[in-house]
This record gives sequence, structure tokens and C-alpha cells, in this order.
Amino acid sequence: MNNSKVAVTLKDYTDVTDIERSKYLLLNKFQFCQKELNETRLYPTYQMLISIYSQLTDILNNHNRIFNKEYTDALTEQESEEKHLHINNELEKSFELMHWSFVHLNNLLENGKAIYDFVDESITIESIGITSSYNNDGYFILPDNRARIFRILKYSRNLYKILKTKEIANRQMTLITIPNEVLKNEMLSEDIINQIIYKLDTELNFSYSSTILPVAKRKFLNYLEGKYNFN
Repeated sequence: MNNSKVAVTLKDYTDVTDIERSKYLLLNKFQFCQKELNETRLYPTYQMLISIYSQLTDILNNHNRIFNKEYTDALTEQESEEKHLHINNELEKSFELMHWSFVHLNNLLENGKAIYDFVDESITIESIGITSSYNNDGYFILPDNRARIFRILKYSRNLYKILKTKEIANRQMTLITIPNEVLKNEMLSEDIINQIIYKLDTELNFSYSSTILPVAKRKFLNYLEGKYNFN
């Protein structure tokens, strides 16, 4: 199923004519989100849930200001009253739908956070290259246990605390564990200048692209910024 068709957005809460129908459509989307989480596919579902929760919270916190903004037009008293009543009814449907959604969103976010924390705690990080205070770019190795391969990625981070990665190679997993020294030497043979190399490891066989990689990237970025201490 196309994730874009089941994404929860603010459009689901605007122009609500039939609130029961809107609830039904949202429930279908929430059920899809739950299915993704049940199958330990975190992204993009988890980030989408965080985003819509934040947007709805901001709107409800500014409930009164939203009303006041709608009635600043230069209208006659009767027109203003009619518009006030119409907009009030429309907005109240949207606000009711938002309040109704929070129970479902909270449950989904709790499940998502539990998965995120579990994956985050399973990932270990160690340097297998040279030791240097410079770590704005380099390489890291990350296992894709479902595909039985080690993925080798080149990374770079910028001033905006964004970690960009590009997979440059992969190595098949074997029954015999590949020593770090062997992995390091293979990588250095391709780039003898940049010897900043890390190994990220986990035994989980969750989805690589939807769960392992995005969680690993966030943990690795925090590691590079000194927010983790693995000593």
C-alpha cells in the first residue's frame, strides 16, 4: 500500500462535514500505522505520527486565537454573526475530531517509542579506525541481518546537525565472524586518506531501511556530538 495515501495530515481535520465519516477514515489510517509498528517498520510512520501530534497540539493550544483571527473582516453585524456561527460550527467539528484522535495517537506513539528505544539500546558503536577529534565525515559499517550483509556507508554531518549517508559497498555475512581489522583494511584500501571508521552493530533482524538504518543514524549522530558515552 502506498504510504502517502494513508498518511495522517491536517487535511484530515479540515472541512469536516460528516464527523463520523472522518473518524472512520482516520481509524483506517491509524490501523495501517499500527500494522506498520506491529511489523517493526518505524519510518516514515513514527515520524509522521510525531509531526501530526505536534501540529494538533499547537492548534488546540491556540484555540481562542484561531477564532479571533477569523472574525476580523469588515462585515455588517448580521453578516458577522452568521459567519461567526458558520465558522464556529466548522471549527468545532475539527476541534472535536482532534480531541478524539489523541487517544489513538498517544497509543501509537507509545508503541513507536517502545520500538525505537528497544532498537536504540540494541545498537553498539565502536571506532575501528584512527582516533581523532575530527569526525565530521568518515565511514561506518552497519549490519543488515535480514539480507545477511554488512552495509558500508560514507557519512558527513553539517552545522545543522544533519547526518548524510551514502552506501558505497556491502560485504556478505559468513558463518565465521569477520574481524574488525579485516573490515577496516578493506575499507582503507579504497580510501587511504580518510581513516575515520566506526562499526555499528546489532543482532536485530528488523527492517533495515525502515527501522535499523534511521535509528542507527540518529544514535550515531548523538554519539558524534558527544551525547553518548560508551566508555
